[in-house]
Amino acid sequence: MQIGFIIILIIAIFVAIFAIQNGTPVPVDLFFARYEMPLAVIMMICLILGAVIILVLGTTRQFKKRSEQKELTHKLKALEGEKAKYETDIKALETEKTQLQTNMETLEAEKQKLQDEIDRLGESISRLENQNKVQEEEIKRLQSQNIDEIKVTETKDEGAMQIDNENSEVESQ
Repeated sequence: MQIGFIIILIIAIFVAIFAIQNGTPVPVDLFFARYEMPLAVIMMICLILGAVIILVLGTTRQFKKRSEQKELTHKLKALEGEKAKYETDIKALETEKTQLQTNMETLEAEKQKLQDEIDRLGESISRLENQNKVQEEEIKRLQSQNIDEIKVTETKDEGAMQIDNENSEVESQ
């Protein structure tokens, strides 16, 4: 800041020296009028007009920058609010994720228990089927034995009947 002030002061001193050395009147044509003024006054008027123009352009630029800054500040606050909202959403989703993971682990454990139960029941079913086959074979064997016994008893009964018939014929004779 001080360096800028020193540079401006030095430039102003050079302009003042230049104006003092060039104090002779000079004709100036401005649109349709003609004026005669000292060169130093014309230079001072031009410097003042240049400074005013630079001041106006600088202040408009500064106002634009301030409005842009305010707009960006509002956008930043809005984005920070959205960020906070998304962070809470992320935390909620993370807790939901952990809950779902625990539920999934519980379901996996239940699935494993059910799979073990299915395996145990499958073994029981195969054991019962084997017992059923053994019993069916036993039944078939017993049925075949029973049929053989019935045939034997039938043949014995037929033979006994024949003998009885022969005995009764003998007696009747």
